[in-house]
Formats: sequence, C-alpha cells, structure tokens
Amino acid sequence: MATIDVPKLPQQASNWCWAASGEMTMRFLGHDVAQCVEANNRFGLTTCCVNNSGSCNNGGWPEYEKYSFSADQTSDTALTFSQIKSQIYCSKRPIAFSWHWLGGGGHMMVVKGYFTVDGVQWVDVNDPEPYTDLNTLVGGTETLMTYANYVSRAGDHTHWNDYYNITYKGD
Repeated sequence: MATIDVPKLPQQASNWCWAASGEMTMRFLGHDVAQCVEANNRFGLTTCCVNNSGSCNNGGWPEYEKYSFSADQTSDTALTFSQIKSQIYCSKRPIAFSWHWLGGGGHMMVVKGYFTVDGVQWVDVNDPEPYTDLNTLVGGTETLMTYANYVSRAGDHTHWNDYYNITYKGD
C-alpha cells in the first residue's frame, strides 16, 4: 500500500477534467499551472482566466511539454497494476488517466495511490468532478476503485490514455 499527497482540485469548467488533472500532477511536482492557463494555451485564447465558458470550455489533454515537463503516454490502454505501484511507490509520481465513455466523450482523473485487500487490487484516485466555478473553488472527490474498474467497466467505459513518468525538466 502506498499513497502520495497529490492535491485534490476540482475542475473549474464542465469540460476541464484534463486541465484539473494536469494542474494536480504539475502542482504535486512543484510547479503549478492554473487550469485556465492550460486552456488558453491549448485553444490559442487569452480569455479563459476571465470567462471559462464558450470556446474555452472544451475537452483536451494535459500538454506537459508546454510547461517544461515530460511524460510518457499509453494509447487506449491502462498501465498494469505493477506499473502503477512503480510510479507511486518507487518514483513518487502521480498518473493522469482517462476513460472513453461508451456513449461518447471521456473523463480524466489522477491516480495517487494503490493497495491490495484480500487479493483485490485497488487504486486511490482524485476525481476533479464535480466541477465548480471560479468563485467557489470547491469540489472534486477522492475515490477508491478496483483496478479492474480503472481498466474498464462493461456498459460504462473503456480505458483511454495514461500519462506517467511525469517529470519536471526545468526552465
């Protein structure tokens, strides 16, 4: 069993789970990048820190390289439980991961820990939902899920991309 102290942050717009996951992972590693800054840079805008709706409120992926980070990425596959253990326990690095909803769209969250109880593998996750607005800055949930659910759940979701080995390269 191991956990790391990744800050639980809510997404500040309904489609910003990716930005919240980016902010959680980068802040944990010592270099905070606000969600609205991520959105501005992702969409080529300058207004997302004032108004997080309209063309700012879209899905995306954390763009670690824009903020002097590097990260490895899976494609439509989950990290193994052994890889999660290595990231959390050995490397002390969080994992941003995403799901495909079967009805379309997706969601991104952050793995911050793992454990095994009676032979069942579990992951400890910061979920940026429920989203909040710029005024309240409350929300998000910490949740426990089985590793099997992290990978996929029939009738609900399949695994999309994982971002791991997230490392700050310096300025």
